[in-house]
Amino acid sequence: MQMQIHMLSSRVPAIFCLLFGLYSVSTQAMPVDDLYVARVLVTDEGASQLQSGARAGLMQVLVRVSGSLDVDQSSMIRNSLRNPAAYYYQYSYESTDRTLLVGEEELPAKELTLHFEPSAIARLLRDANFPVWGSNRPAVLLWVAVNEGQERRILSEADPSSIVSSLGSQASERGVPLLFPILDLEDASRISTAEVWGAFLDRVDNASGRYSPDAVLTARIQQEVSGRWSGRWSYRISGGWQSMETVAFSSDELVRNMVDQLANELAARFALDSSRARVALTVEGVSDVTRYAELSRYLEQLTPVLSSNIVSLQGDVARFELETEGQVDQLVDIIELDERLLLLGNDLRNGRLMCRLKP
Repeated sequence: MQMQIHMLSSRVPAIFCLLFGLYSVSTQAMPVDDLYVARVLVTDEGASQLQSGARAGLMQVLVRVSGSLDVDQSSMIRNSLRNPAAYYYQYSYESTDRTLLVGEEELPAKELTLHFEPSAIARLLRDANFPVWGSNRPAVLLWVAVNEGQERRILSEADPSSIVSSLGSQASERGVPLLFPILDLEDASRISTAEVWGAFLDRVDNASGRYSPDAVLTARIQQEVSGRWSGRWSYRISGGWQSMETVAFSSDELVRNMVDQLANELAARFALDSSRARVALTVEGVSDVTRYAELSRYLEQLTPVLSSNIVSLQGDVARFELETEGQVDQLVDIIELDERLLLLGNDLRNGRLMCRLKP
């Protein structure tokens, strides 16, 4: 196996609240790696294949970062595809055991990996009036029962079913982090395959509690006598369950439709549009200079926050003025998702948030 890396330039992707261990790991929201990395199959390392592969890779990243499948409807986005090299800073090739069909000939395929510059991608999406979805995303717990042959079972991450690999690859395409149940004795005592198959949603909720997921998806998938695949599935992001049925010619297509629908729903809630707002944020629990510095860094790293300025620091209470992108309620959702600040109250109409830093 050979790999060659090409660097194009030196650019690299560079109310009241309580303060809770800012660098503790959340048990819910999960950071998504490689949001700005695309992998595309090409037949050779020539300029033509690099250009076409880079176009496909740029679209792959734009969909993942925006959370929208409609990015190709924008004339600005379509124009960007004429010069994809303006948006990536490194690419490499790696040999594979896969092939590509070109005409009637099967040719060995190489994997082209492209690293896109986050600031350039974000600027393009904002200029085209699409949202930018940050890397800290809701974790989705899967309870998926399949019927393959005479056996019904709940899928685990290690299950050899091709449905598991399809779930993983499509979730990666859309930037959705997945969690599979452990399927140990505790899970078995809380829910059975028959209950997942029958969509007993109260039982699914009960079994999901130990994992503290941000969202839950449960499904039953089977191949019909006709050869087509059918799926009945439900998901819960917050509040009540949403249910639907899907039919496809392959299990891969079925899974793609299912994950796309879920990703669209998540992006609609958590991706940020290009509107701007000013937010008065009061944070309690800033007990010393170290905690203040940690809080300042945390606020600057929040995806919606374009700038943060300290207004006052009295006792252990710090007051900031934030310039944010997207709706203010989206900032609230992200704060609750991170679980690093405890939200105490808000006055969204007047742009005020009240939080406490967790100890």
